[in-house]
Amino acid sequence: MNNEIVLSEKQIDEVKQLADETRKLFGVYGDVPIANDIFMLLEKKEIVLCQYPFHTEKESHLDANITWFETDYGPITFIGLNTSLYFDEQIFALAHELYHYITKSGKAYTNLDEEDKVTEKKADRFAAELLLSREALHSRVISQFRASNLDDVSELRLLRFVARLQNEWWLPYHSLVLRLYEEGYIKQNMFDNLFAIDDRNSESRYSKIFASVAPDCYKILNEKTERTGISNQVLEEFIQNYEDGNMTDDEFVELLSMFGKSPMDLGFDLYVDNDDMILNSTRSWQNGFQAHTFSEVQ
Repeated sequence: MNNEIVLSEKQIDEVKQLADETRKLFGVYGDVPIANDIFMLLEKKEIVLCQYPFHTEKESHLDANITWFETDYGPITFIGLNTSLYFDEQIFALAHELYHYITKSGKAYTNLDEEDKVTEKKADRFAAELLLSREALHSRVISQFRASNLDDVSELRLLRFVARLQNEWWLPYHSLVLRLYEEGYIKQNMFDNLFAIDDRNSESRYSKIFASVAPDCYKILNEKTERTGISNQVLEEFIQNYEDGNMTDDEFVELLSMFGKSPMDLGFDLYVDNDDMILNSTRSWQNGFQAHTFSEVQ
């Protein structure tokens, strides 16, 4: 989360407007949580979602990355999602990458070696606005506190409020605290106090509150899914390529094994030694994905 960059009022207004337009494009009202439905919404936009657990050092943190390719059949866009993140972070990361897709910004579209910090800040703000609209947040604040100035509200009461917000909207804790600050509901001092809390520490005050208020949601959002998978659209393209003779038996098995599947899972009577086919390197997975998905797509 990029907190050293401050967007101008004009930039913020543009991001909010884009988030509102994107919700309308998806057919989602501002008062309706998107939460994990973002996976389905991306597939409706024909964005290929590739899920894989990238275990990296904290200094080289990887959340998600958008890539696009020109093919004989037109451009194909896919998002690689790191499923070693907590689930609420995965949702936020996808919303962040959606900003790059819509605005055609970021490394995937500009060929820059590093992301522009202002653009990344815009993408973060867009993700927060998309997942929890300003109107919905204002409605919740007024309903709970009967005022938009929360200076006199205790930290404990605010933590309970944030826990209820997180249960409903599925944003990460720190994103919700930042939303309250950016929209002017809390001042700098309260923001600093709340933002300093380690919400992943099960012994922290917030974790105990959230686990008590919404135990099922607490468990879901604090899970590192470690999921490996590919969009159904692309999986079907893999199968059709194999059926059309564009892939050997070994290539088909090797490709499916990258995503935790075997030919037998899909009804094929094809046996191979799984020990010989499992790919252990992230580089092999990426190269294989690009080679088989974006060439000879029927």
